[in-house]
Amino acid sequence: MLQELYANIQTYAEPTILDELLDLEQDKPVHAQKGKADMSSPDFAWQQEEDGILGLVRAFIGVAMTLEEKMLIGFEQFTKMFKKKRKEANDNVIAAPKSLYLYGDVGTGKTMTMDLFYNSVHIKRKRRVHFHAFMLDVHKRTHQLRMQHNITHDPLPTIAVELINDAWLLCFDELQVTDITDAMILRRLFEELFKRGMVMVTTSNRPPDDLYKDGIQRKSFLPTIDLLKERCIVHSLNSGIDYRKQEQERLDVFMSPLNTDTNRKLDSMFEKLTAGQEVGPRTLTFFGRHLVIPAATKDVAKISFAELCGQPHSAADYLELVTNFTTLFLTDVPKMSLDQRNEARRFITLIDAAYENKLKLFMSAETDLVELFSGKVSSIKDTGELVSAERLLIDDLKLQADQLTSPIFTGSEEIFAFQRAVSRLTEMRGEHWLGEEIRNVLQDSKAST
Repeated sequence: MLQELYANIQTYAEPTILDELLDLEQDKPVHAQKGKADMSSPDFAWQQEEDGILGLVRAFIGVAMTLEEKMLIGFEQFTKMFKKKRKEANDNVIAAPKSLYLYGDVGTGKTMTMDLFYNSVHIKRKRRVHFHAFMLDVHKRTHQLRMQHNITHDPLPTIAVELINDAWLLCFDELQVTDITDAMILRRLFEELFKRGMVMVTTSNRPPDDLYKDGIQRKSFLPTIDLLKERCIVHSLNSGIDYRKQEQERLDVFMSPLNTDTNRKLDSMFEKLTAGQEVGPRTLTFFGRHLVIPAATKDVAKISFAELCGQPHSAADYLELVTNFTTLFLTDVPKMSLDQRNEARRFITLIDAAYENKLKLFMSAETDLVELFSGKVSSIKDTGELVSAERLLIDDLKLQADQLTSPIFTGSEEIFAFQRAVSRLTEMRGEHWLGEEIRNVLQDSKAST
């Protein structure tokens, strides 16, 4: 399967690098831009019927016509123009090799398999990225197009051109969809990328049919699933074995419970790793945001769970953190339930970012790894009542009581993702991950106690 894809790539005429041209509508006054209203629904508004056949023509040819011009062109001419443009669009679709979708339980070797493939393909325009980071990049590019070019129409075709120009072989790790914003734009994004010649290899813990399962407005996401199944070979790597938990030497870098002895051990390790270096607060500034690290050197950071996961930080914050430091000391991690799902989501996102960037992690926690997340909830299932944040979300989305099966309320996504986080944390305790320097620090700490 991978061998066949590798052979197909060798004979594939890669997509031509295109000019990143913006739609002509951006030159029109804001009040005249048809796309302004469309942006309120980034996936579906562009598919809506506009002003009859005129709207369809305008959507495809991007030409602003005067009223007189419209009156001069007959219905048959409009129909011919529309059909011609649709034919040209179909003719421009690049026939790329079929992509690959690998899925399986945590620790079954999906990422390793994809990485082996990625490293064996010797082409320049390729990119390997965690899917969460990829979507952050898409949102960042969308923001830049709006701010720098003042566009209000569909930005995804332009973004697709930029992405394909950089890399037509895209390898995504951990394709998952939990955010409604991502869910609503993915079909349009993938359509534009596939049309321009993308070859994708992606891993996921779920088969395509289970993506965004029970998500809000999931019916609108189903065409994305159909597209993935049409354009990808779907293959399961389930073996029933979590290879990250196979017998190997593990170092004592995650400590519990939270007490004076644990704090003393963690402080001792931090002092040994930062010996001879200046330690002090450090502020990371990015995208107009600030992340303050209370104690840090050039490569080592120390911060509490309350400061890092108890505050409204995003995936972008965690990516900035793990790309600026090689080692992180995270203190006072509590045991979490679904009542702390926001903190749990941030913690999971942090671990994903740390794992992707090979960060060395030291941690003090209230309990052992496998017991950190209970999966229990006291907001809906136990009491039948909603917590305030859930009630606000329901009001904002105008949901009915029978729509509360979404993972946002049931916590199924958090439970699923936390299993992955525990598996990754287990691997991050291994000597092969931490290296000889950390091993020596731990041995010195034991000898001094």
